[in-house]
Amino acid sequence: MSDLTSGRYGAANDEWALDGFPVPPNRHGLVKAVGAGNGGLTMATTTLYVYPFVAQVGDIYKFVNFIVKTQATATSSHAWVAVYNGVAAGAALLGQVADTAAGWTAGLVKGAISPAASNIGTEGIPQGPGSAALVPSGPAVWGLAFYNVTSGTGNILDAAAAAGSLAGEQLTAAQAPLCSTATVSTTATAPAVLPTMAAATAAYPLFSLTAS
Repeated sequence: MSDLTSGRYGAANDEWALDGFPVPPNRHGLVKAVGAGNGGLTMATTTLYVYPFVAQVGDIYKFVNFIVKTQATATSSHAWVAVYNGVAAGAALLGQVADTAAGWTAGLVKGAISPAASNIGTEGIPQGPGSAALVPSGPAVWGLAFYNVTSGTGNILDAAAAAGSLAGEQLTAAQAPLCSTATVSTTATAPAVLPTMAAATAAYPLFSLTAS
């Protein structure tokens, strides 16, 4: 290691160090380093906003953390966040933060995800006389969904500046859209699977998913 140390290679991921070296590591939205809350996402009523993030092997998500710039000024009836195992139609619901009828209050919001979501291999059905089959996990692109129902201006979240002229800001066809949206009828419960999603031009909120 002396050659690496003298070569000034980092001994730890910068973001992990700034988070206080949590185990397992926190997972942040894709724009944490450049976002700094310099923009805002004004949520439209009954619109489901889905944002991609990378779920690494061994990750456990019990909480989602995000910042509300302004609580909904109009009458609010629902506000919730949910984790999905993808960002496209058919992605399965993994966990949801309980609905907040009055909308989120301004400031830091830490919501408990129930059940906790994790990207961990599972033990499958035994295959013959040997040990049970192991189903390994791998890194994957998951989605964090935000939703509110209001009679007018919705919750405004701290976010990076709004995306540019191309919906989803996809540089290649295989790239996950930076934001996807869908209209979902008034509900306090996240859909079991994502509906048909469309790439959208919207600000990307600052968020992190944590185990504690």
